[in-house]
Amino acid sequence: MSSNSMSISTLDNDVLASIRQAITNFLQCCGLQYMDIAINKACYSECCQEAISRGFPMDGNYSIRPYMGVGVAIMSNAYAHLPDCAIRMWICLFTTISTSIDDLMERGEDLVHLYRFNERFASSQPQGDPVLNALNVLLWDIACLYAPPVLNLIVASSLNFMSSIVLDNETKDMQISAQTPLYPEYSRLLLGLADAYGFFIFPSTLPLQKYVQCMPDLMTVINHTNDILSYYKEEIEGDTANYLLLMAASRALTKQDALHEVIKKTVRAYHNVLEFLRPQTEAYEAYVSFFDGYVKFHAALRRYKLEEIMWET
Repeated sequence: MSSNSMSISTLDNDVLASIRQAITNFLQCCGLQYMDIAINKACYSECCQEAISRGFPMDGNYSIRPYMGVGVAIMSNAYAHLPDCAIRMWICLFTTISTSIDDLMERGEDLVHLYRFNERFASSQPQGDPVLNALNVLLWDIACLYAPPVLNLIVASSLNFMSSIVLDNETKDMQISAQTPLYPEYSRLLLGLADAYGFFIFPSTLPLQKYVQCMPDLMTVINHTNDILSYYKEEIEGDTANYLLLMAASRALTKQDALHEVIKKTVRAYHNVLEFLRPQTEAYEAYVSFFDGYVKFHAALRRYKLEEIMWET
């Protein structure tokens, strides 16, 4: 359903108010307050120049420029604490390109090349279009930034992301069964790149043993914080394929009950990570900085309507 077929005026104001209050409560339970954030223009310009210098498509039908704001927002907020400038830039470009690729599926473009991405990556073949080629280059370049096994896990997460886009296309008309309540979680884990973005949180010099045990909870935090902060605008737009709606269908819940269940689960996971990392000062401080910046990332992108949520709560 398009955003034109369902607008805020046709939705129940009480439902929208309930969603706004739930999101506000979620932030409060995690000890955060909303802040008005703008995208850093100097940083944006620098990242665009880096993409141009790498030969990535910045104009024309395959331009990644429209998605650069997403990459800059996450790099300069969620990952501002990282000491390695090259890694921060890589995260920006990776986010920009993966967001662009995700949008390709929604527009129904170049699906034949998406289906063959992993095969071509594994066999060092050229990809079918310049955006996929850009991701291919980035995934090869990351070997200079991380050591195994973190490198391996980030690449595996990226390939799972590509598989998830194909899976979404194959299952777009599939009815969600109440007999498979974990399927939406499986689909979300593949699509969310949460393990990659979880590993990005910690400086590449930090031993894996310091933080790896909290990765399951951390993946919950990364995926579902996005689901929670996206839900208000998705309801306004009439989105019928988001994680919360799939979860509600698979568990015979109302949308409101599904939202509250996800918030409860995410808050618990957020505090689990805090408590586990507390004795590890460097890892703990990286996580605290990340989560604060992750919320700011959503605030910086006006499409999430966090300003509207906070003003009207």
